Amino acid sequence: MKKLFVSLIALSFVIALAFSLAPNTKASTYHPSEVFSMQEVQDLNSSYSKGKAIFEGKGTCSVCHQLNGAGLPPAFPPLAKADYLLADKNRAIRQTMYGSKEPITVNGQTYPGGVMTITNLSDEEVKDVVNYILNSWGNDGGTVTLEEVKAQRK
Repeated sequence: MKKLFVSLIALSFVIALAFSLAPNTKASTYHPSEVFSMQEVQDLNSSYSKGKAIFEGKGTCSVCHQLNGAGLPPAFPPLAKADYLLADKNRAIRQTMYGSKEPITVNGQTYPGGVMTITNLSDEEVKDVVNYILNSWGNDGGTVTLEEVKAQRK
């Protein structure tokens, strides 16, 4: 029995080693425009960090949408993997600035309107918190620029 157990462990090790040494034949799928300069990466990281601080603090976003982005159904919608959020960056910017007065449907569930912003945020703060939300909790929503935020300001 002991020999069988040792043989199975050795066989598992050999198989794992073979797979780890196998060449990676998967073709690269990135586009050259997706490559960022070091400065762009640093700027995005800074925006993300500032946005997280606003989301969890001054902006009070996490009170309703929760630290994990799951929201509080049926009253407050999720931001994590939210089809509604990821469908329109400009709408995300406007709703961060002004809230939402109309009912919305997120991932098939309808939420009442009346979402408000409690704190007035500067354009820079709106950019940072939207960048944080678009890139947290499994979201891959890209980024917004200060110019895009300013264009949505009433």
